[in-house]
Amino acid sequence: MSAGRDVSSAPLEPAGPADRRTNRSLVVVSVGTDHHRFDRLVQWMDGWALGNRAVRVVVQRGSAEPTRSAESQPLVPHGELCALFAEATAVVVHGGPSTVMDARAAGRLPIVMPRDPDRGEHVDDHQLRFADHLSRHGLARVVRARDELLAAIGEAIADPSAFRVADDAQPPPGIVGFGRVLDELLGAATPLRNDWLAPGDVEVGR
Repeated sequence: MSAGRDVSSAPLEPAGPADRRTNRSLVVVSVGTDHHRFDRLVQWMDGWALGNRAVRVVVQRGSAEPTRSAESQPLVPHGELCALFAEATAVVVHGGPSTVMDARAAGRLPIVMPRDPDRGEHVDDHQLRFADHLSRHGLARVVRARDELLAAIGEAIADPSAFRVADDAQPPPGIVGFGRVLDELLGAATPLRNDWLAPGDVEVGR
């Protein structure tokens, strides 16, 4: 894909045998469905994709600007996104509890970059607090800066086994409820705006 061409409108191809046969790494990114833009994460990943052409980068970008190098769509059907998670070498997500747990359910230790309300990325700091909770329990690799993000992706590509979750791994009691209560009570359940949804787009979980 050319860096000078908008590739964001192309349909996403599912991960499959071709990627596995060529041993091609796959990085999947999801920013959830909140209407606040998360351009910071999307732009960092798009820039990384430009310099790492051998790696397939797929981004569910929400309301952020379209990508130029990475494959992306505003929204991805939930089942397709979970299938991509299950095939990914690295999964990068925002700090939404549902998205984090979807990544873990797919057998991946997610790289979590929480949205920062001081940058206009969310209504409050509940993702920052949830990310701290995840980090304390070893449920995610939490990053907050570009160099931390890219270092974590590099580690996942170098040693994918370090970013795998055992099939029978269970989060500590209350961890899922903790995150979902934050989502519901602290303003995360913000209605989606329709002005950035294309016809046929399907909502993916927060």
